[in-house]
Amino acid sequence: MEERATIKLVVLFSFIQTYTIMNKELEKIVEHITEMQHKLYRSENNLQYIKRLQALKYWLLRFDELLDNRLAGEYAAVYESYFCTCCGFSFYDRICNSILDYKYGNRPF
Repeated sequence: MEERATIKLVVLFSFIQTYTIMNKELEKIVEHITEMQHKLYRSENNLQYIKRLQALKYWLLRFDELLDNRLAGEYAAVYESYFCTCCGFSFYDRICNSILDYKYGNRPF
């Protein structure tokens, strides 16, 4: 009986530890996304602009991968602000469209 209790405690502890690590990683990713947004607004030339767009897309995809099945949690509102919209394009769609627009030759600078 004590072995089962010990095993349950170990499993619970590893779950809590994994959950805490995931939350810290999600916090860092949200910080990266916010930082990349601010850097994108301060782009001074085409190269900076496209590199920051690509980095922003990368961090948005990482955020999406980590949240896979946890949309009901504390990051659901953040996820919806980046990937969902009531009308028009979402923030992620606008990033992808800007990258495509850049590839087709439309330069912002």
